[in-house]
Amino acid sequence: MSDLITKLLPILHVRDPGAERGFYEQLGLRTTYEGPEYPDFIAVGNEVVEFGLSRHPDADPAASGFTWQLGVRDVDAAIAACAASGLRFEVEVERPREGWTYRIVRVRSPNGMEVLLEEQAPAPSSPPVR
Repeated sequence: MSDLITKLLPILHVRDPGAERGFYEQLGLRTTYEGPEYPDFIAVGNEVVEFGLSRHPDADPAASGFTWQLGVRDVDAAIAACAASGLRFEVEVERPREGWTYRIVRVRSPNGMEVLLEEQAPAPSSPPVR
């Protein structure tokens, strides 16, 4: 039964799915679904991640307490994409322990969702336990 669930497909409730889609397209995702069957719904993604954007006029993603954390292969490319798109962003450097440093780009989507673009670097191996 452990393989019953095969994929996570979250749906974000947003005021403007089109603006939200444009934001994620600037970061390299593409529209994976948009059709007349569900006129207030758009899905975006790539081969690794996919999620829906559902129109809810009173939605306030910023108030949900939810942070959207997306791993990126190249954080410098993510920084360049944000800058080229005119997005306001911050770059944070995380140092969880000696020998392990990575960067996070913190940005807000058009509908107010906090989005973290996290550099995907492997954590250093832990020293053997004695």
